[in-house]
Amino acid sequence: MLNYQDFIHPEDEAARRNMEAVPGFSAAVKAFLKTGLEQYMYGVNMASKIRLSEKQLPELYQKLPPICRKMGVEEPEFYLEMNPAPNAYTFGDTRIFLTITSGLVEYLDDDELEAVIAHECGHIVCRHVLYHTMANMLKAGADMFGLLGMFTTPVQLALYYWSRKSELSADRAAAIVSGSPKPVVETMIRLSGGPKSITEKVDIEEYAAQAEAYDALQEKTWDKALQTYAVAFLDHPFSSVRTREILKWCETEQFSILMNNITLQESGTVCSTCYKPIEKDWKFCKYCGMKLENIN
Repeated sequence: MLNYQDFIHPEDEAARRNMEAVPGFSAAVKAFLKTGLEQYMYGVNMASKIRLSEKQLPELYQKLPPICRKMGVEEPEFYLEMNPAPNAYTFGDTRIFLTITSGLVEYLDDDELEAVIAHECGHIVCRHVLYHTMANMLKAGADMFGLLGMFTTPVQLALYYWSRKSELSADRAAAIVSGSPKPVVETMIRLSGGPKSITEKVDIEEYAAQAEAYDALQEKTWDKALQTYAVAFLDHPFSSVRTREILKWCETEQFSILMNNITLQESGTVCSTCYKPIEKDWKFCKYCGMKLENIN
């Protein structure tokens, strides 16, 4: 079981706090929750997508349960969208939908596809999904719900800024599930475009170094203003920046400790909540009181 507080990117948390403090943001959230969007999306999903299950395309569905178990989250409804563009996204609040496109399935290999699914489940662990849904509907220009009028420009900019930072936390979750940053980084490079015959030859360290050159552009006031404008309405950070961030984090002691704790959890020797040592005959952790399952 993953606790998002153990790996959340500090810029994600800071951006969320700042976003929630923007005047008008709370009112926009309340109005958004009244739209009935979840029921609308459920109808769209059931009518136009393929819901994956043990009986429906099980070779795709079976990738989800192990990831959810490792993260300690309830399985979202899992859908395949027949769309040649490679993409994956989560929607919802009380009812969460995870969608992958046929283009993504065709484009990525198994490890890369699992990294994408883990990334999306990372958004669930980090409690990103409601705000991501708002950002996605805003990006789509969903005025059919009267949504655009809810978002003042400061609210829009704060939401997009947070959305970019939230991707860094979800990348961390994917690296934890994968056990290394390799499939996460390879997937980002693949989704940047180009056939695998080219992308598999990309020097990852050199690619990550591009982020340093990009940061250097912001040392001058005018250049910083230009780059701020360039990303203001993007909901994802640039891939080289994401690559640099996840490579750096996976070299930290924090990542090593998390991976060691997960190994101990899977061996059944520590509690998945408090990481204290447990005995095989315990039904509840005597340190934190959590129910213990499948410890044999």
